[in-house]
Amino acid sequence: MQVRILKRVTRTRFLAIGLGLVILAAVTGWVVLREPDLSRIPIRSLEELERELDSLRARAGIPGMSAAIAEGDRIVWARGFGMANRERAMAAGPDTIYHLASVSKTYGSTIVLQLVDEGRLTLDDPVSRFGVTMQRSVPVTVRHLLSHTSGEPPGTGYRYDGNAFGSLTQVVERTTGQPYARALTERIIRPLALARTAPNPGDPHAFWSVVASVAVTSADVESARAAFAATGIDRVSIEASLAQGYARAWGRSIWPSGLSGPMRPIPHGFTLSTTAGVVASAPDVARFSMALDQDRLLKEGTRTLAWTRPLAPDGTRLPYAFGWFVQDIDGRTIVWHYGHGLESSTLILKIPDDRATFVILANSDGLSRWRGLGDSADVTASAAATLFLNYRGKLRRVVP
Repeated sequence: MQVRILKRVTRTRFLAIGLGLVILAAVTGWVVLREPDLSRIPIRSLEELERELDSLRARAGIPGMSAAIAEGDRIVWARGFGMANRERAMAAGPDTIYHLASVSKTYGSTIVLQLVDEGRLTLDDPVSRFGVTMQRSVPVTVRHLLSHTSGEPPGTGYRYDGNAFGSLTQVVERTTGQPYARALTERIIRPLALARTAPNPGDPHAFWSVVASVAVTSADVESARAAFAATGIDRVSIEASLAQGYARAWGRSIWPSGLSGPMRPIPHGFTLSTTAGVVASAPDVARFSMALDQDRLLKEGTRTLAWTRPLAPDGTRLPYAFGWFVQDIDGRTIVWHYGHGLESSTLILKIPDDRATFVILANSDGLSRWRGLGDSADVTASAAATLFLNYRGKLRRVVP
């Protein structure tokens, strides 16, 4: 009897997995089929860009998103679309705050490179100097973590690894003697007067113990609260403008952000690190980007290095520099990063030669879902990036 029951359970489990995979393939195919070829859509004005971005939001089922464009030393456009919080009837506006997910890596890498500029560490320091243990055939260095080349053997190839990048948190904390949240605040948030940028103000949530196999303890909650308090940032004002995160209600046992169905609120993710956990508005992210262009955060040579694709031992260029993807498109260098959480998705795209920046933030995974941006290292796989590049293409033809 027990054998028969076990066989029945096993068969049911395999059927469920198989059905899940079929649904996953169907949903993925449906998303691809219903998206037009965006590269062929001409965008001649900001009004047309707004229309296409809102259409993208509707197709992807994103409840709310906000975007901004910076040119030179000013923000020339910022707009919200949809709802930041459906339950509170809170519309998404230009200043709505979102979880940046992995766009936080651009902030983390900037702080590490500031420490390089100050002579407090070097790119070739072994991470073991900072108490980071990584078993490899040769020592892993700060350079390897920054460029996602810490795999085996280190320095030979790119593989996107958020956990390894997150080890830079310990590098910063050991070097500065400060919690990472305070380093972020004192080195970026306060000098740039970013009133809508902060560490994640929420507590670690038990929901994430289930989906990410990460235990959340009362000590984790107290540690997160203490880290936020140490920044001196007003938690209430940040939380008041923070968008609610959403995920699909059906199929979460197969795919954590759901396969289909209505969008339902889910709690935001983990506490702050070099790999994730920053919250900000789209204009504030653009201000951070402009400060990099103005050499207010890094020396010019260091910034250039951060946006230069490293060489592999065989002489090929790798796609990820120091905290940024770097790509050549139509003869132009594009510097970018995406973020992808269960309840948020984000993108920052820079055209350094034009000193132009595009930022778009969403309160579901819809901007990054199924696009494989980390694996492909190709920003044209992003629908939002493609629309912006179409718009910039028109400007390049008109403006000498």
